[in-house]
Amino acid sequence: MLLFISSVGVTTTASAQGLMSDFMGRPVFEKRYTDTKGTPYLFDGYENGAVKLQSGKSFSGVKLRYDQVEDELMFLNESGKEMLFAEPVTEFTINDRTFRRRYPATDGATAEAYYEVLVEGKTELLKRTSKKIIEEAAYNAATKVRSIRANENYYVTAAHLSLTKVKKDKKSLLAALPGKSAELETYVKDNRLDLRQEQDMVKLVIYYNSL
Repeated sequence: MLLFISSVGVTTTASAQGLMSDFMGRPVFEKRYTDTKGTPYLFDGYENGAVKLQSGKSFSGVKLRYDQVEDELMFLNESGKEMLFAEPVTEFTINDRTFRRRYPATDGATAEAYYEVLVEGKTELLKRTSKKIIEEAAYNAATKVRSIRANENYYVTAAHLSLTKVKKDKKSLLAALPGKSAELETYVKDNRLDLRQEQDMVKLVIYYNSL
C-alpha cells in the first residue's frame, strides 16, 4: 500500500497484466441481484477496458463490469476474483464507451456519479443512466416480483461549470446550445436530423463544436 500511495501525482499507463492485484481493491462478497429480472450492469459479463485512477495512474486491458444500480465499477484480479477499486476511478472505457465523474452535482446525483461522454469538446453531451430495483405484486399474486428499471437523462456542459438537462427534442437541445441557432436550424433541416434519436443529438453537438 505504501508503494501505491507514493505514486500519487505520477501519470502512467500500463497493461493490467500483473498489476491489478488484491492490494488495488476489495472483494465483492454480496450476491445482490438474485431473483431479480433485468440486468444491473452495462454489460452482463466482464469486458476489456481501461481505467484512470485519481492518483493519475492509468491501466489498459482490465476486465471491467459496471454496476449501474450501485454506480460502481468492478474488475477481475489476477486470480479471477471480483474486486471493487480501493482508489476512486475518475474515468473508464468499456467497448469504446467512456464514462467520467467529477461533474457538478445535479438532479440528486453527486459529483461522484458516472456520466457517459457522448461528445467530447468545448461543449460535451453527457448521458446519465441510473438503475434501481423495484418490487411489484402481479395481479392476484401473493409474492412481489423484483425487477430493474433504467432511467436515462441527457446533459450539456461547457467547461464542467454546470450541467444543463436536455430532452430528446429539437427545442430543448437548441436552447442548450446558445449563439448559433440559425446555423443549427439549417444543419438539422439539411441533414434531416431527428433529435428524438441519440445518434442525431450527437451529430448536432459535434457540429456545434465545429462552428
